[in-house]
Amino acid sequence: MPEDSSTARRAGRAVARCTICFLLACLALEAATITFGISDRGLLVRLAAGGTLLPDEAAASAARDRAIVLLKLVFFTGAGIAWLLWVQRTYGNLSLVGCKRSRFTRGWAVGYWFIPLINLVRTYQVMKDLWLRSDSLNDRDAYDELPAPAYLTGWWGLFVARAVLVIPITLMARDARTQVELINASDVGMLVNAVGVIAGVLAIKVVREIDRRQQCFEVSPAQQSGAVPQRSARAAAGL
Repeated sequence: MPEDSSTARRAGRAVARCTICFLLACLALEAATITFGISDRGLLVRLAAGGTLLPDEAAASAARDRAIVLLKLVFFTGAGIAWLLWVQRTYGNLSLVGCKRSRFTRGWAVGYWFIPLINLVRTYQVMKDLWLRSDSLNDRDAYDELPAPAYLTGWWGLFVARAVLVIPITLMARDARTQVELINASDVGMLVNAVGVIAGVLAIKVVREIDRRQQCFEVSPAQQSGAVPQRSARAAAGL
């Protein structure tokens, strides 16, 4: 638990920046996957038309795919860890301002991400509560009835959609036998990667916007009292 709002603000910004760096790396890998997917699709189309592949083309494509898979494993894992540390830090910071309350405990704000099915609902509620309380300087006990901003809801929908589609797309690519099936699997896979790019951009916005609002945690009581009505009105309007 941070000793004061100044310490909390600095720690929250440091973790936010680390999280954004990992998210940017994941974005770059998703974009690279799409680029290489377009190249691989061209090879598949050539094969479907009766052409052949040069030995170095097949070897280069396989080596490149292995490298991308390994890099994704490293950076997506790092992004997940950084995200959870950021949630744990920023959700805990809510106890420093306003009513000093939150809908969930800091431990459950992280723990819900690991519970299957429940995490499809609870983690969104955690993020919504975190945003609304950060936006209004935690000026009330309950926020359940207030709407979340559109980009937060959009990020969550795309994040879940990508996570759900990864397994069937992987199975589709594994079971493909003909060139046409491989091309179809490649097309759908690139579409999922494109969804991942958009979700990543929105995730970065979520982190930046919450961090920006929590920088206001270190203001004087007089400034806070003047800022609360304006922020509460924005929260109620879903802005």
